[in-house]
Amino acid sequence: MNDLVSIIMPSYNTAKYIGESIQSVLAQTYTNWELIIVDDCSEDNTVQEAKKYESDKVKILKTKHNTGTAGGTRNVAIDNAKGEYIIFLDGDDTMYDSQTLR
Repeated sequence: MNDLVSIIMPSYNTAKYIGESIQSVLAQTYTNWELIIVDDCSEDNTVQEAKKYESDKVKILKTKHNTGTAGGTRNVAIDNAKGEYIIFLDGDDTMYDSQTLR
């Protein structure tokens, strides 16, 4: 199974946590994924923290106006996703690897 998985990460003022969230994705043993972070006009340095990880696999998008909802930013990310499957992970959460759960 090599299907692309799109990991959707809405973000608003998560500078304190977003690095750890992104690192939890980077640590996955399944490697055919893309991470799409959509920042909802954060007022802290969330985007700067996320940009430390930007790559071909980690994409950072920003809304033009604050949507005020995680759903609004998720929809932006879904519109840009290329994966066969979608996973939601908030900017202040971490993802366990399936190997860890066995």
